[in-house]
Amino acid sequence: MFERLTVGLQGWNAKYGERQKLQHTYLAMIVILTVLAGLISLMNSKLGHNLMFVVLAAVIAFITNGVIWNLLNSGLLLKLGANLRRKK
Repeated sequence: MFERLTVGLQGWNAKYGERQKLQHTYLAMIVILTVLAGLISLMNSKLGHNLMFVVLAAVIAFITNGVIWNLLNSGLLLKLGANLRRKK
């Protein structure tokens, strides 16, 4: 079991870039915290609601990160690459 997890993580590390790995981490954290908040709210509703605010912050960070990376990639980074190719 541990070996399969290690092989899976190594494959994931080789297959995806830094931004994609960060987005996957945000999604995993959001899913885990949502389930945890649901379970906690069965015992303590106030604490469960407070944990959902943490999930909301993670969702906002996920969306913001995606938008910023797309804007940088489409606008700034492509133009920088084109300028470097022209100078050579």
